[in-house]
Amino acid sequence: MKNLQVTIITPESVQEQFEADSLVVPLEDGYWGILPKHSNMVATLVKGKVKARTKGGEKVYEIPEGWIQVFHNRIIILTPSFALI
Repeated sequence: MKNLQVTIITPESVQEQFEADSLVVPLEDGYWGILPKHSNMVATLVKGKVKARTKGGEKVYEIPEGWIQVFHNRIIILTPSFALI
């Protein structure tokens, strides 16, 4: 199974890139899980935690809001800021 290529970007060009086996993101209608081969989508993110399962363990980021694009196992998260917690 191919991994997800995740990029988190802020307007100040602060950026985080990593590979993940799965991702959980806070959308307007609740938390959504994303696995490889997820259908392509663009959605609005709400305040909450982005959780990524990686080979090195779980990464958790706090975001205030933003947008997510999923396109062929490539995920881009645009957010005003983020913090690794």
